Amino acid sequence: MASDEPSSSPPPAARAARSPGLFELCVIATMALGAVVFVEPAPFDLLMIALMPAALVLRKLAIPTASSFALVCVAAFLLANLASLDAADDLEVALRFLAITVYLIVAWSFVLGFVGKQGVDAIEWMFAGWVIGAVATTVASIASYFGFLPFAATLAPQGRMHGLFKDANVLGAYLVAPALWSASRLVALERGRRLRWAFALVVLGVGVVLTYSRGAWISLAMALLVFFFLRLVAFGSPRSRAMLLLMVPVAALLLALALDRLASVSVVQDMLDQRLGMQRYDNDRFATQREALELATRSPWGIGPGQSERTFTRAAHNAYVRAFVENGYLGGLALSALMIGSFLRATWLAIDAAHIRTQMAMAVIAGAMAAICVESLVIDSVHWRHMWVLAALAWAPGLRRGRGPPSNPHSSNPHSNNP
Repeated sequence: MASDEPSSSPPPAARAARSPGLFELCVIATMALGAVVFVEPAPFDLLMIALMPAALVLRKLAIPTASSFALVCVAAFLLANLASLDAADDLEVALRFLAITVYLIVAWSFVLGFVGKQGVDAIEWMFAGWVIGAVATTVASIASYFGFLPFAATLAPQGRMHGLFKDANVLGAYLVAPALWSASRLVALERGRRLRWAFALVVLGVGVVLTYSRGAWISLAMALLVFFFLRLVAFGSPRSRAMLLLMVPVAALLLALALDRLASVSVVQDMLDQRLGMQRYDNDRFATQREALELATRSPWGIGPGQSERTFTRAAHNAYVRAFVENGYLGGLALSALMIGSFLRATWLAIDAAHIRTQMAMAVIAGAMAAICVESLVIDSVHWRHMWVLAALAWAPGLRRGRGPPSNPHSSNPHSNNP
């Protein structure tokens, strides 16, 4: 059932934040457990599979009318995966890879329907769970990394923080969005409630650093830049812009102080020196990408889902290249269009939405999607759960300026900086 905010009553973005009910608390818990993915299926996956039929029965989903482009992209990507199956040399691997892709599309559909029904409330609830899970696993991982907890072999093996992920690079990318959300709360909330978000920002920023993922470092910097730029563009009053410009150095100073303290630790300094330079596998990685692109030009329908590792000596470490070579031109274009289109949609609402809560949430999503779009050039993000979550959140309903009631029922100014 398609949905957008009705014109006869205030849309979800126009109301004050509502308290979550039982179903919404389950969604928050699911997002919190998104930090536990060292086993498959992960708790996030099991809960998501259980939530989908429950949501349908309880009528908790409504597909936003503005999401037609995204639906077409996802349908085309799924069709390309099915069409490329015939070319797969290892059918068992292809079917397993396809099954994971289908599940992620189902999860994407759930998130899309949830935000279509609940509006910006759903985004805030989901990010609340995301931050809780991310902070909890990061605190435990940092404590283990520095020897305060006896779990370093599990949470920080080989000198890099993995948390409850299999790969430090994926953990680093996963922490970017909740870190950005925490930074956004420093801008949005009154002074008395900023301490908890400052703590979350510092913890998650330190977590990104200790993954020693160069892609995650760049992603966090890009996400913060995109977010603050969009907020500067969207704010209407000079006072609001001045407050935002004040918060930029505050957030930067918090992260810089944390990094300075970290760099004084010898083990951290050694790892930073090692990771800041070119790695031995970088040349192999780029050579594999060129080889994959050459094969993609000769295989317009693709070589089949999950066949890259079987075909090449090393994974291409590029989501776009992987989609093109495995799922053909249709699959590559569909995935690229979904990711870039989600970023553009969130950017548009971050600037032009009628309500400050929607603007703020979409600025975070736009920053996080921009980071993923760039990092996907050097890493395979096709099966990142959080990428599909963000790609769904970007299509949440949102009224344009001048087309809906103000976000503050006590003010006639829809651009007020009072969320």
